[in-house]
Amino acid sequence: MQFDEVLPDHFNIISRTPLPHVLIEQALMQLGGGGIEGTTFKRNALLAAGWKHASVVSYGKHPNEASTAFNQVRAVLATSQNPAAIMEQLQKK
Repeated sequence: MQFDEVLPDHFNIISRTPLPHVLIEQALMQLGGGGIEGTTFKRNALLAAGWKHASVVSYGKHPNEASTAFNQVRAVLATSQNPAAIMEQLQKK
């Protein structure tokens, strides 16, 4: 899966077109099985990629950290859509 680069400014703007981080979140949730499992997979993938904050903390509060984590996930998604392989690659970094 290919996604555009996530920039820190993306977390503080509103757009009719889904921004890259929103598309990455949707892809992670779908790859994780949807529902609660998908949400858990998305959260764990972002944590493995370096997002250190609770799920109630807005990405806009720490946009540099968020963009770094999303871009790590973006790089892994470009090479694999296997949930186990994604987590393995993210945990190596």
